[in-house]
Amino acid sequence: MDIPLFLAVLMLLQFVCVFAGKVASRELVDEQDYFLAGKGVQFFPLVMSFIATQIGGGLILGSAEEAYRFGWSVLLYPLGAALGFVVLALGVGKRLASFSVSTVAQLFEKVYDSKKLKTVASLLSIISLFLILVAQVIGSRKFMANLTVDSLPLFLVFWAIVILYTVMGGLKALIAIDIIQALFFICVFCAGGVFVWWMGGGVEGVHSALTLESFDWSGSKLLGWLLMPLLFMVIEQDMAQRCFAAKTPGVVAKAAGCAGVATLLICLVPVYFGVYAREVGLVPFNGESVFMSVAKAATSPAMSAFLGCAVLMAIISTAISLINAVSSNLLQDFSWGMVETKEGSASRMGLMRSVTAGIGLLAVWISFSYQNIVDLLIESYELSVYCLVVPVTAALFQRRGRVLSAALAMGGGGVAFLWTRYLSTPIPKELFGLLISCVGFGLGECMALFYPARRFAEGR
Repeated sequence: MDIPLFLAVLMLLQFVCVFAGKVASRELVDEQDYFLAGKGVQFFPLVMSFIATQIGGGLILGSAEEAYRFGWSVLLYPLGAALGFVVLALGVGKRLASFSVSTVAQLFEKVYDSKKLKTVASLLSIISLFLILVAQVIGSRKFMANLTVDSLPLFLVFWAIVILYTVMGGLKALIAIDIIQALFFICVFCAGGVFVWWMGGGVEGVHSALTLESFDWSGSKLLGWLLMPLLFMVIEQDMAQRCFAAKTPGVVAKAAGCAGVATLLICLVPVYFGVYAREVGLVPFNGESVFMSVAKAATSPAMSAFLGCAVLMAIISTAISLINAVSSNLLQDFSWGMVETKEGSASRMGLMRSVTAGIGLLAVWISFSYQNIVDLLIESYELSVYCLVVPVTAALFQRRGRVLSAALAMGGGGVAFLWTRYLSTPIPKELFGLLISCVGFGLGECMALFYPARRFAEGR
C-alpha cells in the first residue's frame, strides 16, 4: 500500500470536512439548528446522511471477515441494517418525523407524560451510543496499526480534527460532511470492487466459496444479524435525530427506502472481498483485516491506499453522528438552567459545543483503557433494545399512552437482560427479552383498564 498517498488523501479529506463544518457553522442560530439542522433537511442530503450513519467500519470489515468464513450467506449481515431502513420507509420514519420532539427519550414525556421514564430512556441511549462510539475509536486505532500507520501523534491529530468539525456546526455541518464522506467511500468501494471482480474472474472465480463453513441458520447469529440491528434502528437516537430533522415526513420515507437499497448494494463489496480471499487461499497476516488483505493483494498500491481511506471515512461518519447524538441526549433531555436571553443563547451555544467536544475527547481517552469491549458493547446494545423497543414502538402509534405500561415494559426488559446474563432461556435470548418486555406492557394495559381508580387507569 502506498502509505504517503494514504496519509495525503486522509488529511486532505479531513481538511475538506473542516471547511464544510466551518461554512455550515455560519448559519447556526439556535439549538434547533445545532441538533436538528433547522428541520429542513431535503431528500438527497438525508439519504447520504442515513448511509454515512449506518455504514461504519464495523459493517465493512465485519462483512468481509464473516464472508471469509461463511461465504455468500453473510449477505444477511448487512441485511439487518437494510431492513431497518425498510421499516423506517414503511411508516416508522414518518411517525418519528411527525412528533415535535428532538430525541427518542422525549417520546416518553410527550406520549406517556413521564419525565422519569424520559430520564431513564435517555440514560440508556447515552450509555449504548457512547460505548459504540468508543468502539469506533478503538477500531480506527487498530485499523491504522494494521496499515503500519501506528503513530500516537498522528492518531491524536486525526481525532482532534474529527472532533473539531463535529463541534463547529452541529447537525447542519454533519450532514454536509456526511455527503462528502459517503460519496467518497461509495465511489472508492465500488471502484475497488469492480477492480477485484475484473481481476478475479467475476462469479466464476468464487463459486466454490458457497461450500465454506456451515452457517447456523437457527442460532443467535441469525437473530443478532437481522433482528437486533433492525430493532435498534427504531430507538437509535442518531437515526431518529435525522428523521426529526427532515423537512417533511414524506422525505424520511423516500430517503430511508433509497438508503436501505444503497446499504445492501455497497456491502456487496466487502462480502465479495471475503469470499474472494477464501477462494484464492489468501490468509490475513498478523491480524490484518480480510478486507485490506484483499485490497493489498488484488489491487494496486494506490487503490489500496484509497480503500484504506474509505474504511476510515466510514468509521468517522458513524463516529461523528454518535458524538452529536449523545450530546443531543445530554443537552435536550436534561435541564441545564440556561436563561432564554440573547446572552443566554450565546452561552447555550457555547455549552453545546463544549459538551460535544467533551464527549469526543472522553471517548478517545477511554479508548486507551480498553482493547476489547465487544462483550460490553453487545450487552449495552441488548439492554437498550430489550427496554425501549416495545414502549417506543407503542408510542409511535398512539396519541396518549399509559405510563404504567411503559414502565413495566422497560422493567421487564431490564429483568430479561439480567436473566439472560446468568440463566438459560427456553427460546433465543433476543426473542426472550422482547417477549418479557411485551408481557410487561400488556400487563400494564390490563391493570390500567380494570383497576377502578381513574387516575391509576390513565397511568398518571
